Amino acid sequence: MFRLLAGLVFLFIGVSPLLASPSQSRYSTILKSGVGEYPLGFHMEILTLPPNENLTFEEVRKSNRFNESKSLSPNFGFTKNIYWVRFEVQNEANERDWFIHVSYPLLDKIDFYEQKDKTWKQTVTGDSYVFSQRPLEEKSFIFPVKLQTKKSNIYYFRFESEGTVQFPITLYSHERFLKLKEKENLSLGIYYGILFVLVIYNLILLFMLRDLGYLYYLLYISLYGLSQSVLNGLAFQIFWPNSPYWANVSLPFVGGFSLFWGLQFTRSFLNTKKNTPTWDKIIFILMGMMLFLMLSSFIFSYYVNIYLLASLVMSFAVSVFLVAVVCWDKGYKPARYFLIAWVALLFGVGIYSLKGFGILPANIVTEYGLQAGSAIEMCLLSLGLAYKIKLANSEKNKAERRMVTYKAKLQDAKLVSSRLEVELLKNNIHPHFLLNSINATIIWLDEDPETAKQLLTALSDELRAILKLTNRKTISINEEVGICKRYLEIMSLRKESKFEFKTEGVSSKDIIPPIVLLTLVENGVTHGYQGKNSGTFTLKKKKDKNKTKYILFNDGLPTTKSDSLGTGIKYIKSRLQEAFPNKWDFNSKVVMGGWENTITLME
Repeated sequence: MFRLLAGLVFLFIGVSPLLASPSQSRYSTILKSGVGEYPLGFHMEILTLPPNENLTFEEVRKSNRFNESKSLSPNFGFTKNIYWVRFEVQNEANERDWFIHVSYPLLDKIDFYEQKDKTWKQTVTGDSYVFSQRPLEEKSFIFPVKLQTKKSNIYYFRFESEGTVQFPITLYSHERFLKLKEKENLSLGIYYGILFVLVIYNLILLFMLRDLGYLYYLLYISLYGLSQSVLNGLAFQIFWPNSPYWANVSLPFVGGFSLFWGLQFTRSFLNTKKNTPTWDKIIFILMGMMLFLMLSSFIFSYYVNIYLLASLVMSFAVSVFLVAVVCWDKGYKPARYFLIAWVALLFGVGIYSLKGFGILPANIVTEYGLQAGSAIEMCLLSLGLAYKIKLANSEKNKAERRMVTYKAKLQDAKLVSSRLEVELLKNNIHPHFLLNSINATIIWLDEDPETAKQLLTALSDELRAILKLTNRKTISINEEVGICKRYLEIMSLRKESKFEFKTEGVSSKDIIPPIVLLTLVENGVTHGYQGKNSGTFTLKKKKDKNKTKYILFNDGLPTTKSDSLGTGIKYIKSRLQEAFPNKWDFNSKVVMGGWENTITLME
């Protein structure tokens, strides 16, 4: 922060020589061939009159109260005084056509007096009159004069204005004047061209991104550009040449409106409501004052409004600069770009406002520094806004990636939870199956010890295999088929029936989640063979493009007690999702001669 302020101080010191004024002066200006430009600031005399002392032209001519000008561009700031200016021009050049240029376009009333044929001709103009009343229809004030060679001419100006009173006067030859207008038009074309491109570019981004920050920025730069056109006289020349009233009202109105949206853009860009609540309230108060300025432009005099505008411009620049520093200090990354952009405008606004108060003279630095600074600021703000959007999208993408990871982990957790839940339920079924098998064994011990021995062996092998395989995601088809066969062997002994398990086209490389086929076989034996003493389960494999189907058919008689929506099917689906996420399908249906269950795996 200290380095930044120090840099601004040294920058101001660096340009101070440009703002300095020489001490020597002369009353008469001698025009020579080959020199087409003569600043008259040090070659004229000034008579200052209070508002209530309105002398006639003849009284002014005879007055001995004129004083030599001490400034290249006389600037008296906000004042209601009346200023008379006189200067003498002696033409030693061959050119006769010359132009007297008063480059400040916001003067309310200008009276120009030149002597022709021993009489004095008065020309009245200013922005209090319609634009067509000007000697030349230019944004600033141009007075064409013809100068006889080897002769001297005296000219008088009377200036009166409710705003800043400054009258930088320069005498140009015809050729030099055309070159001046060419350079000036080029400079203005570049400035407003940059502004136009920024408006179109950010308008496209507004429609694409639907971000309100771009809307605030568009309103700010559009109105700021309009306020600049009011300051340099282009708005009066192009938009409202026949409305002097609006020409005077427009500057505080448009200026206040521009600053209002500039403050709202600041609040949005720096997120002051969250980052600096105190400064957010201060900015909000300033926005209210901008609205008051807009309203007062139609109520109070131009003198009051323009003074208020200059004060608010300074408050605006300083406040925005400080809030950007605070946000940067708090680690808000976009504030860096905002602050860098604002330094350029702050410098331009500062010297232009100091010129308005009469503290600094009017010259190329104070006159065009504001436009140059604002052009740099607008470009950098546009880049900063794009960076902010990019940063927000980056954070959003990170959040989305975290959410995807979280959802994946949550899904895995749900699958595991679902499987554990089902396995717990199945563990409740297994003890039931175990108790029934043990009861059958006790009966067989009395009637047929050999059968009882076979039943216990098969039961032991079955339970051992189930406990070994249930913690794995997938097992080979052969392992699963082995469990199913042992189960059918147990049920054959228990029910004194004959159950078989056959396979067709199944490979030893095929894999499947554990206990999936066994669940279907259990379901089939329990609900499909009541009153029957035999049954067959057949597992077939079918390959269809990028799909593999395992079809388990049993020749039992399906009943409404089928477990199609119960614990067993829930277990099957959870194990398939865990092993083959979103690449599986399962259906179960009645077919001719029995029941068919199909597990489809997609590559």
